[in-house]
Amino acid sequence: MFILTMFRKNKLKNRIRNFFIIFFILSLTLLVCKLFFNYKYKKDINNLSDSNTFKIISEESLLKEIKNVNKIIPLEVELSKIITIDKSWGNLEVFQKFKRIKFFANCSYSIDLSNLTTNDINIDSKKNELSINFPNPQIFSINIDKEKTVYEDSSNGLLRFGEIKLTSEEFNIIQNEVQKSFEETMKDDEIYEKVLSDSKISIENLLNQITDKKMSISIYFK
Repeated sequence: MFILTMFRKNKLKNRIRNFFIIFFILSLTLLVCKLFFNYKYKKDINNLSDSNTFKIISEESLLKEIKNVNKIIPLEVELSKIITIDKSWGNLEVFQKFKRIKFFANCSYSIDLSNLTTNDINIDSKKNELSINFPNPQIFSINIDKEKTVYEDSSNGLLRFGEIKLTSEEFNIIQNEVQKSFEETMKDDEIYEKVLSDSKISIENLLNQITDKKMSISIYFK
């Protein structure tokens, strides 16, 4: 009788122990499954969200958006030039007579987008890459600021007197020469490298707004 009672107790203990083991295994399995499905769900949601924010673009649609901008002004700069008007008599110092005029000009470059074609654009959707050829930046404007023009007093030798006065025709000739001088300065390699650098930044900002995503962008000039 005692042996039978002990057997029953041991059997009950084994059942309870097995129950807890099975319960633990099932709980652990459910927890792992829950974590897995939560991770997958969040990943799918993120992917879906990302895909919804991306714009599906083609060369044609991108070209249309770019041409809406029409022109990019990558750099505006103020330049100055000093012109010397020499009305000396010969090389002797006593007969020297000259005057300096300092001109200021607001200058800018532009990139004309109107002639861009789909042949200039290449989109690789699989690699998420965009390459595009743009026209080289060109001089857009040279506006001499007449209000800033500085006229120095005439420098006269011992035997020269009075101020140098210019006729309207003479002043127009000088101003035309100054305009050409500003244009040559704007073609200087150092300044033009700055123009190209600023152009790439302006174009990248424009393309990022149009594509609405961070594509790998390669910009070339032709």
